[in-house]
Amino acid sequence: MFRVLSRVWLACSVLGGAASALPASVTLKAIRHEYQGPDNCAPVTALTVLGYYGTRVTQASAASALKDYPGDPQVTSLELAAYLGRFGLRSVIRYAGDPQVLRELVSRGFPVVVQQRLRAGSNVAHFRTVYGYSGGRFLTSDPLRGPSLSLSEAELTELWHFYNGEYLVAYPPAQEAQVRAAMGENFNVTANWQHARRDGEEAVRARPGDPYAWWGLAKANLRLGSVKLAAEQFDRAVNLGVPTLYYLYRQEAFEAWLQAGYYTRTLELTARGLKAFPKSKELLKFRDLASQALDG
Repeated sequence: MFRVLSRVWLACSVLGGAASALPASVTLKAIRHEYQGPDNCAPVTALTVLGYYGTRVTQASAASALKDYPGDPQVTSLELAAYLGRFGLRSVIRYAGDPQVLRELVSRGFPVVVQQRLRAGSNVAHFRTVYGYSGGRFLTSDPLRGPSLSLSEAELTELWHFYNGEYLVAYPPAQEAQVRAAMGENFNVTANWQHARRDGEEAVRARPGDPYAWWGLAKANLRLGSVKLAAEQFDRAVNLGVPTLYYLYRQEAFEAWLQAGYYTRTLELTARGLKAFPKSKELLKFRDLASQALDG
């Protein structure tokens, strides 16, 4: 049986003489935490989310299901969502997330998985689960940094923009109306990509030298069908300095380049990524597709 609202502690306040639209402080209860083994942030995130909804799995069993091989350093949000789906949860993955959508979801009883930098200055992608907020801070379960990592809104936003505000919310299907209410138009995939494109356009105007801003804009344009423009914007992001490690976590540039006919560029960058991560199934796939197209 799924239990959501019984696990929510709400504390409402009066701000400026009027009741706030959302509770001022929320902490979801029964958030399970474990410290991760090597490269196991996704398996720990899975057991955290499943534990909240009343299902217990071990870190080892989740790792076995989620990883392609022992020591696999990368699990995508899509793979995480598919694994949660085995236990009856439905997931949506969206982009251009902001603190407000986190508050909306958490206030309704839904923990939110965010993909962010591990910490300032790191290029490592990392899942953490937001399960509370209060006074401009967010409470997260971090598989590496602890069960009650508190981040300011500014810290959370800074860590998040490197992965374009990606977030995943998993929920029992019967609770979908509440998720829709929390997310508004962003529940719709196309509307969310349009939102991400607007955010990306604002970001590159404000920070034209930021490769991650260009990457996020390119991904939105790709998903909205502007393939040639996306391919050019991904190329700009790479030239501005996206680190090789990024290709382990994000492969949409290769998707755009293949569709646009940039086969040599695809081979160049997959070779760079595979030198560091020779077992990456995603990089191997795009390398092989580009090779076949050139041989073709």
